[in-house]
Amino acid sequence: MYRLFQKIVGLFKLTPGLHVGFDSGGQNKPVIIMLHGIGATYHTWDGLIKELSADRYRIIALDLLGFGDSPMPADCEYTVEDHAKYVRRTIKKLKVKKPFILVGHSMGSIISAHYCRVYPNDVRRAYLLSLPIYSKVEKNLKVSNVLNDVYIKAYNLISQKKDFAIKYSKHLRNLLRIEDGLNVDEKTWHSFSLSLQNTIIRQHVYFDIKNTDTPIHIIFGSLDEFLVNENVNKLGIFKHVKITKLPAVNHTINSRFAKSVATIINDDNDLRGAGNDQ
Repeated sequence: MYRLFQKIVGLFKLTPGLHVGFDSGGQNKPVIIMLHGIGATYHTWDGLIKELSADRYRIIALDLLGFGDSPMPADCEYTVEDHAKYVRRTIKKLKVKKPFILVGHSMGSIISAHYCRVYPNDVRRAYLLSLPIYSKVEKNLKVSNVLNDVYIKAYNLISQKKDFAIKYSKHLRNLLRIEDGLNVDEKTWHSFSLSLQNTIIRQHVYFDIKNTDTPIHIIFGSLDEFLVNENVNKLGIFKHVKITKLPAVNHTINSRFAKSVATIINDDNDLRGAGNDQ
């Protein structure tokens, strides 16, 4: 009886939205919404925001569920569905005009792909940066790759070993020379481990991309430490998918990566007149 009462109360409970780390404002401009990767915050996008014009776009960067200053519900499973629902709830609160442009990095690109499938009328175009797609958990993607299996085994280990994950994240941040990204500590461990398991390892990115008509542009670096190139290239069979490989760029959004992405977005002819869409 008590559990039933809790469920009933939960239905009427007001759920907070995500933390909006950056919003350049402007109701009549094309909107760009940015979703960072696992263990990161909206600061992932600092470099790209500088490269894009706030006079031309309304730029919004969110802290994803369980990270930064966003809610960290203890009873959440942190699935891609959970992440996408919180993103949409936040977008509604911001009264964002549709369709908007969606930009995701790493895990944020997985969430962006899912968002495009379940809310197809919301998104004009999606840019998926450093998309971590792995074939072992994607039954429709028939690729045999030793590196693919290594990633999955490593992620499973990391998601189960808190002390190791915290130490590993610090080491990796130093190695990649990044300030934002893979910031795992006591506060974020719960959301990190479940997001890794339920959004990245148990992913269905191929299914989401295959079953949306939203134009998708996948952009990744030739030096990306977390990607299996063969897996990404398999997505090129879809007419609505474009793939761009950037030379001398790794997984993180450094200045070179940011400048290249900004140029691609600015040169996209589909953005002309986007601010007038309803």
